[in-house]
Amino acid sequence: MTLKKIISLITALVPMAVMAQGSYTLTGKIPGLTVTAKAYLVTLQNGAWKEKDSVAIINGKFQIKGSVAEPQQAILAVRRNGVPEVPARPDNLGFFLENSNIVFTTTDSITKSKVSGSVADRENRDLEAVIRPITKNIMRLNNKFSKSNKASANYTAEERKIASDSVAAWVAEIKNIRLKFVESHLNSYVGLYTYNYAILGSKFDPAAMEPLFKKFSATLKASALGKITAERIAIAKRGQAGIKVTDFTQNDVNGKPFTLSSLRGKYVLVDFWASWCAPCRAENPNVRKAYQVLKDKNFEIVSVSLDAGKSQWVDAINKDGMPWIHVSDLKGWKNDVAVLYGVNSVPQNFLVNPEGVVVARDLRGEDLTAKLSSYIK
Repeated sequence: MTLKKIISLITALVPMAVMAQGSYTLTGKIPGLTVTAKAYLVTLQNGAWKEKDSVAIINGKFQIKGSVAEPQQAILAVRRNGVPEVPARPDNLGFFLENSNIVFTTTDSITKSKVSGSVADRENRDLEAVIRPITKNIMRLNNKFSKSNKASANYTAEERKIASDSVAAWVAEIKNIRLKFVESHLNSYVGLYTYNYAILGSKFDPAAMEPLFKKFSATLKASALGKITAERIAIAKRGQAGIKVTDFTQNDVNGKPFTLSSLRGKYVLVDFWASWCAPCRAENPNVRKAYQVLKDKNFEIVSVSLDAGKSQWVDAINKDGMPWIHVSDLKGWKNDVAVLYGVNSVPQNFLVNPEGVVVARDLRGEDLTAKLSSYIK
C-alpha cells in the first residue's frame, strides 16, 4: 500500500476514532471580555434546546467537560452579568459537539469564534462554505422579487420566470454538492447527518435512496442517528409503489373505528390533508371531482386528517363537500397513521389496488381523475 493510500485511510478513520473517544473538553479564550459572565452549553434534549452545562468565565477563559454518545449539534452561549441581551443579536455559536478537545478562540464575542478540534464541526463548516455563496444568490433573488420590495411590481412575467428557473437550478446545485459530500464521507458522522437531514428531506423515494445508506460504515449505521435513518427509510417503504400496504385503524367523524383492510377488493386513495392546509383545500375540488366520476367503479377514498380539533375538521369536510370516508385521531402532526407512513408534509396520498398493494403516490392536479382512471381497471 502506498503512503498516499495509508494517509487517506487514516484520514477516513479519524471521525470514527473521535466517536470512540470517551469525553470532550471545551476550552474558550475571550481576552476582550471585561465583565463577569458565564458560558452555557446548550444541546437538543428530547426534541428541545436545553442547557446541558454552564461555567463561570474567569479572566476571559472557561472550560466545560463532559461526554456524548456520538457527535451532535450544540450551541455555546455567553451571557454577561448585568448586561441586557439583545434578542436579535445573542452572543452564541452553533457547532458540532463531539468527544474531543475543542477550542473556541475569539476577541470579545463567542459568535465570532474560530472553532478547532472538532472533526465533525470542521467538515460541516467546509461543506457550508461551499454552499454559502449559492445560498446568498438565492436570497438575493428572493429579496429582489419579494412582495415587500416595492420595485418587484415592475418586473415582467419573463423576468420572474428567469429568476424562478435560476433559483431552481441553484437549489439543485446545492443538493448535488451535498450528495457528492455524502458519497465521499461514508465513514463520517456529518456525512450521515447530511444524508439524513438534507438528502432524504421531507419526502424521498426509499428505493432510490436506500442503496447509498447501505454504503455507510457499520459503526455509523449502528449509531443512534443511523438507526433513526434506517427507520425513516423503513417507514417510507410502507407507502412505496409495489409494496403491500400497512394496515391501520382510526376513528371516523362519528368516533367509530375504521380499518383500511375493510376495503380490500377496491381501489383506495389514502389522502393525507388538514383543514388548516391551504394547498390541501385547493386540491379538494379535484379530489371531489374524481370521486364523483369513479365512486361507482370499485373506488373509494379515505382521507386522514392532521387536524387537532374536531370542529375545524368536520367544518372543512362539510364546506368542501367531501362525501367519503374520513378518519383522524386529532393529534395534528403526530397523527398515528401519518407517523406510520412518515408523512411530514401535506397534501400527500397513495393509491392502493384491490390486492392491497400501493400502485402510485402523490396523484394531484386538475387531471387527477384521468391519472386515477389510468390505474383503475
